[in-house]
Amino acid sequence: VPKDTTLQSEEILNSLRLGDREDDLNSVIESSISGDSDSQQKSRRRSILSTTESSGARRLFLFSKQALSENAPDPPPCRLQPMDLHLPTDAPGSSPLNMTQSTIASQPLHQALSAYERQFMLYLCQGRVLADGADMRLRACQQCVQEQAVMARALRAAVSNLSDHFNGAARTRTEFTTLFQTKTAAHASLLHRFESILSGLGNIALHQSLVAIARGSGRVMETLLDTVPVERERAWAQQCQVSHDRLLTLFSELDSAFSKLGSPSSRDEETKQDLLAEQEIQNLSEEVQDVAQKIRDRQAKRLEKLTTDHGTVVKIIMDAINAETEHGKEDEVQKAFTPLRQISNDSKDVVPDMEEDDKVMKALMQKVANAKTEAMKRMKIRLREVSLAQSSIQRVLSSVGVLKAALVQQCDNVVHLEHVAELSNSYRDFLSEIHRRRAYGQAITSNTAAMMERLSIMRNDEVRARERFLRGSGRHLMPPFFEIFVPTLATPPPLFTPQLPALVELDTLPDIGPVDIPDASMQGATEAGGISSASSLTADSHHIQQDRAPSASEDAMATASTQQEQLIVSADENSGNDDIIMDP
Repeated sequence: VPKDTTLQSEEILNSLRLGDREDDLNSVIESSISGDSDSQQKSRRRSILSTTESSGARRLFLFSKQALSENAPDPPPCRLQPMDLHLPTDAPGSSPLNMTQSTIASQPLHQALSAYERQFMLYLCQGRVLADGADMRLRACQQCVQEQAVMARALRAAVSNLSDHFNGAARTRTEFTTLFQTKTAAHASLLHRFESILSGLGNIALHQSLVAIARGSGRVMETLLDTVPVERERAWAQQCQVSHDRLLTLFSELDSAFSKLGSPSSRDEETKQDLLAEQEIQNLSEEVQDVAQKIRDRQAKRLEKLTTDHGTVVKIIMDAINAETEHGKEDEVQKAFTPLRQISNDSKDVVPDMEEDDKVMKALMQKVANAKTEAMKRMKIRLREVSLAQSSIQRVLSSVGVLKAALVQQCDNVVHLEHVAELSNSYRDFLSEIHRRRAYGQAITSNTAAMMERLSIMRNDEVRARERFLRGSGRHLMPPFFEIFVPTLATPPPLFTPQLPALVELDTLPDIGPVDIPDASMQGATEAGGISSASSLTADSHHIQQDRAPSASEDAMATASTQQEQLIVSADENSGNDDIIMDP
């Protein structure tokens, strides 16, 4: 039994026990020997190969790898026992008449009576052998048919397992085919137009500022193609083309291997043969239950008759001998021959009839044995076919894994070529990004200058306000106000000189002027929505700078002043604005 934790669960174990009870031969035999009529037994008879999914029963089948090998020998022929019954020719044991103690044992009539008893005893012994043989043959046939049913269920399980493997392989084939065709179609398109892409890059001129920078670095670059290592990329594209062709060849081989696995329709003939084999087992089971069961019952009734007749014969003989011995009635012995002859005439055909039925049962037992022999041969062939099919499926799935890994590597390789294919769009976005960054730097510079100018105006206003105070009412204050209470009362406001980071990046950005579209192909890409959002961000910030510069300065000053716990917005009425000073 496989060491699987699922087999240790209580649910699985209960299902397996239920399957064992359904396959128990004793329950079948007990139902067959019940006292119901034939019609009741047929109506209640359960199909030996009935489906048990509704009952929840499960079965566990173990298959021998050696038996499934290519060189495995054919299974030995089935031989059921007992095939031959040996009937006694003489009555065994001593006679229950005890004739040796009779004073007239040597009389011819007494010898004739003893011969009758021995003859009926022989019939009884022969009938017992035939009845016991019928019972053993019935059990052997039932056991053999049950074993054939187990083989049929095992084949069902193997075919079902193969179907699960095949359906999984079919799903894998569909999913991988879709993925493969999508990726390889894109790769084929890129490889096919790679040279035209390079030609297109040669028609896209670089911006003059970029050309000047390249010349300053000792290099000549006038088009986008000059920025590409052409020979290396062409060699790489050639290598990718070889890999692409190899992938297509491998996929064709894989698709052919999938096709060789067959389809549900291609296995219809095998399925029909399996159903016919199961039907033969079912018919054989019904024949055993009908024919062999009836023969066994008739043999049992005949044995019962022989037993009764023998007991009757012994009683008649003993009564006649006792009457002659005890009462001297010699005619009683003579009268005893009449019922004995009648019983003998009635019983003379019992044993021959039992022998005829035994021949029928023997032929049926041989038929059942031959059926099992053929079933074992067919089982070996079918299981070998299932084993080979499962091995083929596993090999194909292994090939799918290898090809999938190769496809992933090919996608990684083609990424380098995609850089070249996307270079024109990337160049357009590059120009937009440079323009946006320059706009950002200019916005920062202008906003900083405006803020510094605003702070300078506010400080001048503050200086004049302090001077008015000190020259006015402040000159009447006593020294403690200047020395103790507010030591900075007579000092000017601090000079605000923020240390802003230097925008070194502006010196490295080329001046490309307004953003333009240098090529018609790039124009089409622009219309397709490929422009970076950086240009829109730059434009927005530029409009905000122009439209809301004063308010931006006020917001910046307000934020800085809040940190000093007082709000200084403006100076006096002569400063040229309408701002006022508000105490917190």
